[in-house]
Amino acid sequence: MSAPFIWIVLPIAVSLLLLIIRRNFALANLIQVMFCFLMVFFIFITRIEERGNAPLIALYLKPSLVVLGRSFVLNESQKFIIGLFYSVLTAWSLVLFIKNGRSKIVPLGLVLTSLLLAAMAVEPFLYSALIVEVAMLTGILIAFSVDTGQSKGIVRVLIFYTMGMAFILLAGWYLAGGETSPVNDQQLTQASLLLGMGFVFWLGVFPFHSWIPLIAEESDLPDGTYVLTVLPLAIILILLKYLNGFAWLRESQLVYQALFLFGAVMALTGSVWSVFQNRIKKMIGYLTIYFNGLLLIALGLNSSQGYLIFSELLLPRLLSMFLVMTSLLIIGDRYRLENLADMRSLFYEFPFSTMGFLISLFTMIGMPLSNGFLPLQSLYQATALNHLPILIIMLCGAGILTFSFIRLFMVIMLPIEDDYEIVTQKESRIEKIVIAVMVILNVLSGLLPKVIFPSFAQIMNSFDLLIR
Repeated sequence: MSAPFIWIVLPIAVSLLLLIIRRNFALANLIQVMFCFLMVFFIFITRIEERGNAPLIALYLKPSLVVLGRSFVLNESQKFIIGLFYSVLTAWSLVLFIKNGRSKIVPLGLVLTSLLLAAMAVEPFLYSALIVEVAMLTGILIAFSVDTGQSKGIVRVLIFYTMGMAFILLAGWYLAGGETSPVNDQQLTQASLLLGMGFVFWLGVFPFHSWIPLIAEESDLPDGTYVLTVLPLAIILILLKYLNGFAWLRESQLVYQALFLFGAVMALTGSVWSVFQNRIKKMIGYLTIYFNGLLLIALGLNSSQGYLIFSELLLPRLLSMFLVMTSLLIIGDRYRLENLADMRSLFYEFPFSTMGFLISLFTMIGMPLSNGFLPLQSLYQATALNHLPILIIMLCGAGILTFSFIRLFMVIMLPIEDDYEIVTQKESRIEKIVIAVMVILNVLSGLLPKVIFPSFAQIMNSFDLLIR
């Protein structure tokens, strides 16, 4: 048995089963949660090797699988990435199960996760662009909401991702075989520009960013946040694989300067636009752009410290998005919550959820005691050494967001008006427990970074040539 079969092919087969029984959503959701737990469990009891004797407590898996003439390779160093994506899907599915909420994450989340892993595993790696396009179409199916019927974001993401795929395919053809055969400077420059344009479309760099807040606004909350969490993360990891696979690309300083520039633009535009947003979902979309920009800035450092910071930033990003989704989902079940003004005095009815929401926001800007504090401080320090203008942009963005979040905090904590009849806490016990656990995890990972963050550093083991 092979690793790609376990983590790519088998989940797609299970998703087909769940599609058949989708009318019984509770059962389908339960099966998906259990299956995702099983996928994560396999990470710990398997060893991926071509040859050799696996420990008695481990199952031996082959690293490659050939499908339709193309090889899909997952090695031992990629197990953390696999576990990360399936852990995210497990978390979202578990919340949906607890809330008994219907979502197309069941079963399409399994399909999207499998496709994103397939895009990172396919060889020749040029075909990753084609698989990303299919993954994007799956993400569209998840994000599209029949209730709203709005499709502006769907249309834009379809256009931008298709254009990005075209640019990346052209770049791949330029660089095909470039690791072993010579490539002249002109070809390298052209390929780098084409590749850069492709990822500009995929990541939503200004002025091609509008699809992100529109997707967040038009989709149901769990669906939109899930797609905006896993899809950009996979794109950034695919970018790293391109850098790792082509020597001239990873040795070009122009590439890392471009990452700095793109990251700074995303961080600034995401922070500024989020401040002027009255719609909660749109604000979340712009915050996603902001944090993705920070990830690109960390990669732009092109140093072991930068790659370490990148891996450490993943936990605050994932945990913040999950906490935002969970908090707003709990409130939205009992209260019409669309605009920021709707959160006035909301603390008194939803104390756990509103504080979880606020903590997730302050984590994104590195509030002390949160798990975002140490990675962001490290990023500021590393950027200050040789990239002072980028640091100023980052600090401006963080300052703008801090002011905005403090203002939102004051709105949430406003005293209840005199004519308000009854003050009751509308959260159930299980909802309070879920929020409390996530907040405690956030604080503990901030207080004990040496315990939590080293495991996330393993994500860079898949890019040995790059970090070497």
